[in-house]
Amino acid sequence: MVENLKIIELSTVLAGPSVGMFFAELGAEVIKIENPTTGGDITRKWHQPKEKKSDQSAYFSCVNWGKKHFFLDFKNPIDFSKLKQLIQEANIVITNFKNGDAEKFNLTFEDCKKINPTLIYGHIGGFKSIPKRVAFDAVVQAETGFISMNGQPDADGVKMPVALMDILAAHQLKEGILVALLKQNSSKRAFHVSTTLEESGYASLANQASNFLMNSFIPERIGSLHPNIAPYGEKIITCDKKEYLLAIGTEKQFKDFAKFIGLDNELIIKFDSNQKRVENRLELLTHIQHKVSSMNSAHFFNSCIELNIPIGEVKTMKDVFKNPVAKKMVLEEKIKNQQTKRIATIAFTIKG
Repeated sequence: MVENLKIIELSTVLAGPSVGMFFAELGAEVIKIENPTTGGDITRKWHQPKEKKSDQSAYFSCVNWGKKHFFLDFKNPIDFSKLKQLIQEANIVITNFKNGDAEKFNLTFEDCKKINPTLIYGHIGGFKSIPKRVAFDAVVQAETGFISMNGQPDADGVKMPVALMDILAAHQLKEGILVALLKQNSSKRAFHVSTTLEESGYASLANQASNFLMNSFIPERIGSLHPNIAPYGEKIITCDKKEYLLAIGTEKQFKDFAKFIGLDNELIIKFDSNQKRVENRLELLTHIQHKVSSMNSAHFFNSCIELNIPIGEVKTMKDVFKNPVAKKMVLEEKIKNQQTKRIATIAFTIKG
């Protein structure tokens, strides 16, 4: 079914284009429309300082795989006529116009529905609360509480090193569009699917939201630690300087881990409940680090895996792409004689 879809992408930066790439990976025909008067998608020029300059930065490449690229000026009558023809032939249109632009270009849902009465019109906005506000990812991370609770206790709050709000909003729009496609099985009519970065951020607060809503607990910056579980998020270093993160979530996991590293029985009894471990996590970490500091990484890691103890090596991006699973997810594409690479946005398989 997806292979027969035609999608027009009228969006820039990351959130909207991520949705377009998702459908491209599934086999759909995705046509990205860019403005020739501005040089196309703004992220084409978002180069890192040492990156080779071209009209396809690594940032742009990350969510623009498998697409056709058309440059059309909405103010040009001939170009706009071509766009209307594309919309008429399409199944889905993806937009992230800033407030007022859809009306200015005559590309609102109502406008597009007149062109194509069975169109699914997907839109990602910035703020639901104040639609006219300009929203980039970092601003929404700040407004939705993520920055206030992310970072070390004695330092300022920090944003996530990826555009998390864009990615979350993209997932929301993908899901909404897929639901609209299912609805069209019984009602072949147009649907307007919309979300915002703001709402997507709120929807992802998960346990932190419930901690506040049920207990009035305002999250504090605790680095990688978990506010409800310990040792969870604590980092330890082996004798050969490999860094690992612990994520122990059950009593059995803690007892097995404590016995493996050789904690004294009196300490195992002292920390025999999650509440005790959370309340005394710094002292517990000191005892754990003391034991682990004499172990080499291979023995430590393999033993934890064998005992079903959740740990993870803290890896750099270079280390990540040594993993065969990550390597297999790399998508390559040659565009205008430039070899581009990115990680796939799809991480599921369907068998039947």
